[in-house]
Amino acid sequence: MAKRLLTSIVSLGFVTSVLIASPAQADAANLKGAGSSFANKFITSCAVADPATAVAYNPAGSGTGRSSFSNATVDFGASDAASSLTLTAGRAGGSYSYVPVVGGPIAALYTVPGITNGQLRLDADAIARILSGNVTKWNDPVIAKLQTAAVAKKLPKNAIRVVYRSASSGTSENLTDYLRQNVPSVWTKAKNGTIASGNPAGRMPLGSIGAANSQALVSTVKSTKFSFGYADLSDAISSKVPFATIKNANGEWVAPTTTASAKFLESFSGASGFNSTTGAMTLNFTKQIAGAYNMSLVTYAIVDKGSSSAKAVQVEAFVKYMLNTCGPEKGAALGYAPISGTLLTKANAIAEGIS
Repeated sequence: MAKRLLTSIVSLGFVTSVLIASPAQADAANLKGAGSSFANKFITSCAVADPATAVAYNPAGSGTGRSSFSNATVDFGASDAASSLTLTAGRAGGSYSYVPVVGGPIAALYTVPGITNGQLRLDADAIARILSGNVTKWNDPVIAKLQTAAVAKKLPKNAIRVVYRSASSGTSENLTDYLRQNVPSVWTKAKNGTIASGNPAGRMPLGSIGAANSQALVSTVKSTKFSFGYADLSDAISSKVPFATIKNANGEWVAPTTTASAKFLESFSGASGFNSTTGAMTLNFTKQIAGAYNMSLVTYAIVDKGSSSAKAVQVEAFVKYMLNTCGPEKGAALGYAPISGTLLTKANAIAEGIS
């Protein structure tokens, strides 16, 4: 049976979405979504795989996802952070929920000649100092002391070119929260979705490069020698950009894998970590969990709550498809951590309340 095809077109400074449907699929539900570029590959892959739903998705960033949902220009939003929203009169029902649909690690990316994937070691302190402009050279002692002897010898004296998300980003918000929780004396600003406004003087280190979304950031790191950035594991893997091994709160060196990310995220399914009314999760990035990759996040579907509209019924079906079918079947292979266990049960309960 022919399926509807969804294609996301993402390039530097340009983001759009294209929906291509075969005549035989004209009766399938058509939905519009926008938001997280972190989860772009997951959401679009699920949309293509779901025979009942066609989705035009714009991966312009979590900030866009929240504003587009609030303004009723999309049927659902996607965000890597659960912030309070002010809905316009056009948003039928006037109530909303956040449904965790997938998780994943934030990979620390780099392009340093001679240092291959996973060889570079970093911790929260080093990342905070790089992004704040305190550490500007790859061979800085702050970085060198974390490496094996073999890698330390390969660290160049070249300047670090930071690549960051220039627009409001849930990835940036989670990363800055991770840094603030782990090294507050170094990362002195509060968590911030627009990372450039969360640093001293409201800017990134000299020579930094802004990228509109996750895909653009990964592409820029890949093409820029001696660069450093942060993005979802999925895009890093598909673009073959090296990513660092990170020291977790348990003192272990852990690679950004879907398994290690799931270990971290599934520990917040209890009452202190999951709000059963709003669906929002509270992540403690300093939590000591053996084998966990703490620098991880959750992507939420932003949805109507208690709506009687036909679109809400369709959104509910698609969200449940992502949670119960696409996540378990495709999530890990795409580089994401599917929602599972008690957290899955609670996410489904929130999804039940969409319509």
